[in-house]
Amino acid sequence: MKKLILDHSYTPSPLKSINQDLSELTTENDPDESVFLKLVTQRDEFIQNFLENIPEEEKIKFVTAELQVNGALVAYAEESFKASLKQLSGLVRGRKAVNKYR
Repeated sequence: MKKLILDHSYTPSPLKSINQDLSELTTENDPDESVFLKLVTQRDEFIQNFLENIPEEEKIKFVTAELQVNGALVAYAEESFKASLKQLSGLVRGRKAVNKYR
């Protein structure tokens, strides 16, 4: 999977660190979903807190830039979910085949 670009010109330094960890995780062949959930939750909490403490004008610019990043994260999560479903259905089919020949 290609590396996600999660930073933009309005990304604060602490968020860049979280984004770096997320980007590295998404390039792994078999990423740990619990780590992904932890990082995304951490990212969301940081952003919610950050938005409470910036002026309205900056908030609009930041949120506009974040829309694309969130779209990329959602697409990655959906793609991972579909891959997991495909893998699970393959395991179920294999199990049925084994049981059939017992």
